[in-house]
Amino acid sequence: MMNGNKNLVLLGAFLGALMLAAGQGWAQNQGQDLDTVTPEEFLSWRTEFKNWGRWGPEDQKGMTNLITPEKILNAVALVENGIIISLAHAVPQEVAADVNENGLFTRTTNRIGPTGTSDTYRVSYHGLTVAHMDTWCHRFFDGEMYNGIPVEGNITEEEGCKEGSVMNWRDGVTTRAVLYDIPQLKGVEWIEPGTPITRADLEAWEEMSGVRAGPGDVVVLYTGRWKRRAQMGAWRGDVPGYYVDTVPWMREREPAFIAHDFNIDWAPRPGWGEEQGIRGGPIHEAVLHWMGINILECLDLERAVETARQLNRYEFMITWAPLPVEGGSGSPVNPLAIF
Repeated sequence: MMNGNKNLVLLGAFLGALMLAAGQGWAQNQGQDLDTVTPEEFLSWRTEFKNWGRWGPEDQKGMTNLITPEKILNAVALVENGIIISLAHAVPQEVAADVNENGLFTRTTNRIGPTGTSDTYRVSYHGLTVAHMDTWCHRFFDGEMYNGIPVEGNITEEEGCKEGSVMNWRDGVTTRAVLYDIPQLKGVEWIEPGTPITRADLEAWEEMSGVRAGPGDVVVLYTGRWKRRAQMGAWRGDVPGYYVDTVPWMREREPAFIAHDFNIDWAPRPGWGEEQGIRGGPIHEAVLHWMGINILECLDLERAVETARQLNRYEFMITWAPLPVEGGSGSPVNPLAIF
């Protein structure tokens, strides 16, 4: 009988936690207008928002062209406190809900000798946990990647991406980052999975914080993903990501990169799929294929957010470089926030 009562108590606690999470998710969605954009409008943007040819037919950097020497010097001037913070979570070495077998970062110790050791790393980084950047050849449609580069003849299993590869950023990226702290905006610990982050959210945060992203910046979206994961456990499928109505906002602001502590696209996306003519993630398509805005995903922003809140400063210098892998469709990265 005692075991039965104990099981009832545990079941009640479990159901209570589920109800609390559901209630928080419901509350966070209140007041959101998700009818601001239709799939038909999105499809029209494929032509209207296309940035191809802006920097010439050979361009492979897109909006990164807006990170000029002057822009870099302005970013360096943001360093006031000498505080450096990594924006990458420890790489996953165990399977979890958001880490499948292919997504494991495998570290193998090769040999332990009398004077030292070495190891081998293996990773499939395009996933939900490894901090990484994308490139143009990571997403292509109708046989073309960004700036009209043809897929045929440029991407092979033997050589990878001849054009549109991560080598275009081998000299690194240094620019201004603008942090969008959406949990602080909404007065919560984290944004619940599946909650779309809208243009109205981004603009409300700008009004609250007094900072605003502009050309050549990195827009850094914080949802508290890693804090929630530490307290509630890993999950897969539902993502509090950029909603489709942020696409015109991105076109107007012209960031070089958009960044997130999870996958970029909100999910689930009922009504935004193949039946509507939309292939894969709408945000991925819009930024990587049309506009030439690159992506940083799966950043661990917890310590940077804590520091930004303490300093009441939501802009900082950000810098990183990819691994110079010829043919690579992206790279694991360890971006640094410098306050």
